[in-house]
Amino acid sequence: MLSTVLRLARNVARLPLYPLRLAARSRAPRELWVEVSVRPRVLELVQPMRALARFVPALRPALATSIEAVRRAIDTAVDDPRVAGVVFVVPPLHCGWATATSLRDQVERCRRAGKQTVVYLVRGGGHRELYVATAAERVLAAPHALIDLSGMSVEAIYLRPLLERAGVSVERFARKEYKTAWESFALDQMSEGQREQLEALLGSLDRALRTALASRPRLDDAAVASLFERAWWQTEDAVDVGLLDGTCYEDELPARLAESPADRAAPVAGADPLTQRAGAVVAAADPQPAKVERAGRYQALRRRPFFEPLRTPPYIAVVAIRGAIAEEIPGRGPMRQKVAAALRTARADERALGVLLWVSSPGGSASASDALYREVERVREKKPVVAYFGDVAASGGYYVAAGADAIVAQPSSLTGSIGVVSARLDASALLERLGLHTEVIRTAPHADMGSMRRPLSDDERAIWDRELDAFYERFVSLVSEGRGDSLEATERKARGRVYSGAAAAEASLVDRLGGLEVALDELKSRLDVSDAVKARLRPRLVHVQDVDVPPAPPPSSSAVGAVMSATAVRALAPELGDLLALLGAEDRVLYYAPLVAHLRFR
Repeated sequence: MLSTVLRLARNVARLPLYPLRLAARSRAPRELWVEVSVRPRVLELVQPMRALARFVPALRPALATSIEAVRRAIDTAVDDPRVAGVVFVVPPLHCGWATATSLRDQVERCRRAGKQTVVYLVRGGGHRELYVATAAERVLAAPHALIDLSGMSVEAIYLRPLLERAGVSVERFARKEYKTAWESFALDQMSEGQREQLEALLGSLDRALRTALASRPRLDDAAVASLFERAWWQTEDAVDVGLLDGTCYEDELPARLAESPADRAAPVAGADPLTQRAGAVVAAADPQPAKVERAGRYQALRRRPFFEPLRTPPYIAVVAIRGAIAEEIPGRGPMRQKVAAALRTARADERALGVLLWVSSPGGSASASDALYREVERVREKKPVVAYFGDVAASGGYYVAAGADAIVAQPSSLTGSIGVVSARLDASALLERLGLHTEVIRTAPHADMGSMRRPLSDDERAIWDRELDAFYERFVSLVSEGRGDSLEATERKARGRVYSGAAAAEASLVDRLGGLEVALDELKSRLDVSDAVKARLRPRLVHVQDVDVPPAPPPSSSAVGAVMSATAVRALAPELGDLLALLGAEDRVLYYAPLVAHLRFR
């Protein structure tokens, strides 16, 4: 009731400003270009900007571009006859390939709808930026910037020889041969399973990039191969070979947008390249610069409601599972409890007609993953649940999503890794070398088998193996049930193997390929409401700030060491820090760590 009164009061306060809003709409120019300025950090969905950030510029750099906000802006522009086109200003992107694919999908959707599309690479770009840009009708870049097409690579440092010198070893238990977390600590070279799946993943991304580049009008497969042979390109040279359509500084962009097709005709074979290059830069000196309006202001005037609804309308609840899955991540607070609370909130809220489970996680603790799987099952008892996979939704991330009604992923998402791994440190040789003697008093034969002060006995290894076998069988069983497949067929697809989203769809581990929009459509198709209600539904992140967390038991010394190591390492390698923190939790782990073997995608 109080919220309704407050909204009514705000609407009354805005009423005198409504004529100004109408006047601003009526003055909107024709042949308008809408500018979508992409931030380096890109996410599928973000929380609305807090009021304070609107007035404190220092708080804005941490914000991310929302793919969902870009989609809404394009929807508005496509339906507006006064909009001539959309220009996407793209900086170097700090996002994964699946997120970059979602951004590319929006550029391509705008182009297919009949609007002119331009991507402007404000600081040049690498693989991700060019992958996004090739979906546009034209690609422009800043003069003298660098285009990096040096190719993708993967390198892994194996630490076993170093650890052995220090008197430390890692005892690793994995199910099965493709479950490679911690292998860089336990082995001295890459396993065949790791090599096989990394080559497949790298090849999948490389093919997608080369196909996108070959879609440029002047490029074919042979020309694309030559681009990678040279590796680094100045933007002016990239114009000559057809990778770019021109160069300009940011202040010259409106003039370039106003060019007619004749102004931007393709370079003539045999003509002086210096003349062509100059023409590509200054061809639009004569035309009147295009009128450009930022997407945020354009949306505010054209589509954003001026008055607030007095009641919160029905919506689709989005629950995000991002990062490692654990009871608590050092420096980040209780992870599992917050996600569980968000799922319970979405389940209880009658205005949330369905739940979209947005998974961008390499997995983590087996027990935490299982607890979240149960919460997803409980939500599914009351309303539809669709899982959407981001850049990585593997191992524990896939485990949680297996309880959903359907799974949607981008072709470049990393998923699968249906397996379990556990590991322990054995520092007995180091302690002996240092002259440290340990006395242990125990009440049972295996009470100290988690200690790093001694190796495991054969009986204790059998205990670990038995536990991992049991959990692996449960993992395979719940995936089999969720996918409607036999246990035998599911086990053949499992074995810890990591898939691209496209390969996962072929293996029936994913239902549909596409971005957040496809996932929302899949969820809406499962709702028992009218088409009119479905058309008005919007996704909304459910975020629970404070949760009651029971006091944790005193950690063992090995756990303290692992968590301290994780805190120190996370600044240099976040994924490795998460892995060490999970090691300190002394739990079975459902985790895929592609970046411990450093994948260089640029």
